[in-house]
Amino acid sequence: MESDSLPQTYKAFVSKEGDLPRRLIEVPLNLPGDDQVLVKVSFAPLNQTDLVTSEGKQKISIRSPFLVGLESSGVIVAVGSNLKVPHKVGDKVHVHSKGSHAQYVLAYSQDVSEIKGDLSMEEAASHIINPATVAYMVSLAVRGGHKAVVNTAASSQLGKMLIRALKEKGIKSINTIRSDKYIEELKQEGADYVLNSESADFDTQLKDLAAKEEATIAFDAINGDFTDKLVSLSPANSTVHVYGSLGGVVKYRLIDEIKFDDNKTVSGLFYLTYIGEFKQRGELGKFYEEIHTPLKTTFRSEVHKIYPVDEILDAIAYYEKNSSKGKILIKYN
Repeated sequence: MESDSLPQTYKAFVSKEGDLPRRLIEVPLNLPGDDQVLVKVSFAPLNQTDLVTSEGKQKISIRSPFLVGLESSGVIVAVGSNLKVPHKVGDKVHVHSKGSHAQYVLAYSQDVSEIKGDLSMEEAASHIINPATVAYMVSLAVRGGHKAVVNTAASSQLGKMLIRALKEKGIKSINTIRSDKYIEELKQEGADYVLNSESADFDTQLKDLAAKEEATIAFDAINGDFTDKLVSLSPANSTVHVYGSLGGVVKYRLIDEIKFDDNKTVSGLFYLTYIGEFKQRGELGKFYEEIHTPLKTTFRSEVHKIYPVDEILDAIAYYEKNSSKGKILIKYN
């Protein structure tokens, strides 16, 4: 696309700032510079990180207005000079770049990758945050020789993804939920055990199962007191990896590593650590292949609803109450 056919401004979703609410604003469109491409965004998913960012609780950009979003799908409409990874105008790509909740994104060449096969733009949007997190979790379970894993918030898209990925590796999963309505669904995904954390005998069940199956690793999306409960119910020499705060309390941060009695540990988990391992080895392409090839199978995300960009606040309100139903996508163009 020629630069003179591009708009002068575009809509971007930005976070709360002082007395200003999270909102859509018009921002100037800049052309790509050295090692950059300009992507016209098709779809961007809502993730828990987007909620935290949009509330102003953490920032992913260094100056106001503060951007929201880390992943999307789209089409390259302009390319800069000296691209380290070759791309051309018209390429359909996965985008892993700050500010993905916008109609256009300027990204470095290594932060976009070709959408391959018959993957739709909707399917391609949720391509890295959940898949890379699950791939990292599975790699930790395999490296540590763990026989079983405790998986909290198992009815989420990530939780289901983890069940499928562990099953492929022959590692058992003990999954926690808050409603019995998800039990059969998770068993169909391959869950070995499903426990309702609201049940009166939950603590006893989890402690006994973790001991029986030697579940010495747990992945916790809830945080706060629930993380403490997981630690207390885990066998000796266990690690609880915290990767979220669905319980509303951030007691353990993603950068923490805290030791407890019986050689138990709480350790933060962030998918960028896994990406960093591949970058250090010069194997970023291999990493993309690992997480993008199974996007229709093991790492698939069920799209529940799609909202137009102008209804993003309605989409967030719906997502906050219905995140377990499937992915909510925002259609930006």
